[in-house]
Amino acid sequence: EHESVKAVTAEVEAALGSRGRVLLRKSGTEPLIRVMVEGEDEAQVTEFAHRIADAVKAV
Repeated sequence: EHESVKAVTAEVEAALGSRGRVLLRKSGTEPLIRVMVEGEDEAQVTEFAHRIADAVKAV
């Protein structure tokens, strides 16, 4: 992972604390990265997922 992606992921994990989780996974068959964020607040989870996806796209 690139440092910028690690930094954003760490920020999101800290914000979620024990009430959610983040998973980034490289596809084995396509040039894609899957971004999964789970938490209690749907709007917050969506915003966090977009932040991480934007960081991945910027790499």
